[in-house]
Amino acid sequence: MPLYAMTLLAVGPPDEFRLSAERHRAHLRLLRAAGKVRLAGEFTKEEGFLEIYEVADRLEADALARSSPLVEDGLASWMIREWVELPLD
Repeated sequence: MPLYAMTLLAVGPPDEFRLSAERHRAHLRLLRAAGKVRLAGEFTKEEGFLEIYEVADRLEADALARSSPLVEDGLASWMIREWVELPLD
């Protein structure tokens, strides 16, 4: 299945972003349990998130990005790119 890298960058007031980020983390746990998130992490200083989705296609990746509480609340900008993991062995 293809991989997609998604970045979410904070654009809203820090207090609002912080509250919405808690909901986003819960959302990520649900996506991980459904097998749609391979990796996720946060940038320091509450600047946003980086996530690697493992989904069928770009449309599904876009739908996941739009379903984030941070995106729904208008507190983060986002970008998705198809991503290929390099074999470093």
